[in-house]
Amino acid sequence: MTLLRLALRSHRTGLFMIALVVAAGGLINAVGFAQIAGDSPAARAVFAQQMELLARQLTFLLPAPAQLDTMAGYLTWRWFGTVWIIYAFWALIAGTGAGRGDEERGLVELWLSTGASRLRLIAARVAGFAIVAAVSIAVMLVVTDVGAAIGQEPLPLGPLALEGLAMWLLTLFVFAFALVVAQLVTTRRSAAGIAGVVVLALFMLNAAARSGVGVGAIRWLSPFYLVERSTPLLRGGSLDGAATAALALGSLVLVGLAVVAFIRRDIGGPLFRVAPGIARVEWRPAGDPLLRTPALAIVDQQRVWIVAWALGLAVLAGFLTSTTKVTVDALGNSDIPLLRAYFERAGINAYADFVGVIWFSTLLLLVSLFVVVQVNGWAADDAEGRLEMILSAPVSRGRVVVERIAAVVVACAVVVAVSSVAVYLTAASSGISLPRGRFVFASAAVLPVVYAFAGIGHAFVGWRPRVAVVVLGALAVVGYFAQQFTPLFAWPDWVNDISLYALYGTPMSKDDWGGIATLIAIGTGGTAIALFVMRRRDVGR
Repeated sequence: MTLLRLALRSHRTGLFMIALVVAAGGLINAVGFAQIAGDSPAARAVFAQQMELLARQLTFLLPAPAQLDTMAGYLTWRWFGTVWIIYAFWALIAGTGAGRGDEERGLVELWLSTGASRLRLIAARVAGFAIVAAVSIAVMLVVTDVGAAIGQEPLPLGPLALEGLAMWLLTLFVFAFALVVAQLVTTRRSAAGIAGVVVLALFMLNAAARSGVGVGAIRWLSPFYLVERSTPLLRGGSLDGAATAALALGSLVLVGLAVVAFIRRDIGGPLFRVAPGIARVEWRPAGDPLLRTPALAIVDQQRVWIVAWALGLAVLAGFLTSTTKVTVDALGNSDIPLLRAYFERAGINAYADFVGVIWFSTLLLLVSLFVVVQVNGWAADDAEGRLEMILSAPVSRGRVVVERIAAVVVACAVVVAVSSVAVYLTAASSGISLPRGRFVFASAAVLPVVYAFAGIGHAFVGWRPRVAVVVLGALAVVGYFAQQFTPLFAWPDWVNDISLYALYGTPMSKDDWGGIATLIAIGTGGTAIALFVMRRRDVGR
């Protein structure tokens, strides 16, 4: 029972922050639907027609729309299709922490020395996360239903519980997968990176199939496809038995693999060890000049991870840009008032504007998540002893802070540059003329957003490392939704102003130097706070 309590305590911060974010998102989506959809059947039918036309262009991100004239149909498409990503990201971070983070802090050896078996230890960590995930999902569903009740269209409890069950199994699947990956590597940072790339690839596999790309039976490998097959809240919908069973069975198999791997491997080592070869001792520095360059040394050590992000975003950028003409023609030529109003509020008047609004808003979210992953690595360095080793070089604490933030900005500059080239070339091949100067400026203006997130993230790492990832992730998700919903629902400007992305503005159409300066000021302030708290706190606390 002690191990289970420890497992529950290890997730309490994540539980609180995730439950807060998803509960707020569910409430806002439900109340927002009630405000804009109308009360009469005729008004609902018009709204469904408007939103379905828009939804068909977002299948790369959200499920295919259905029954958008109902609260249940709208939430199934707009909210539950999004919250899967949030829970998958949380499960990934929690799974790598349970599988490798505790071990790097020396806690696993301590627990095993008390007589606890490895099987019991893994079982306690899985059970602990399963409980907190169930609590978080239950809170989100209850608050969402409250919002639906406020909109005079409460959700049926039975189907709502089935929706939660499918979501819970998806979360456990990703947690178990991350737990397995953690057995194959030696650090939490590596586990999070590898698991993140695979989970993102599985998500994009399902997204490609939704967008009309023929992937065949391989689509069943994606847990996102399995959870998407269940639509219990829709009229005539149900919980897909085969897909749900596949998620449950897959989770159990992955947990079993994690247990076997944990039992067979050495503490601190990976499951598979390569026999050491005979190497000649050389007493000279490495030949890579970047390893001796401040900030760039960190970038050089993560070059594979950065290249993977850059290529992945380049593919996504090319896909989104290639659909620009079809999307703008379909939406702009319609006689739908809501879409016309949305285009006007979002500043979309031409193909170039659509690229600026849709692509750069997506890019801002993705590079923010890139920063979140880096912040997770900084927190892991502190907890796992690597920061202490770096400081013993000796390296000053101030230099560590500045180099980390500079390295993130440089890495994101590479990612943004590659994806922007993909957008520009795809637009040119599609006959879309992008203003070169504006496009370059819009791409460069992403970096102050990265700087702001990095500064805030390191300030939290220096203060409360275990809280940093959850807070920064919540800031990114809430800011993205605020930016997306404000023009769609015609909400007050202050709702949009809570998002850091609002300070980015619309550089493809106009300058907003005040917003850029504010982002730089936020990043500088966060860096200053990080420098202050890093000097005052003990490493590892």
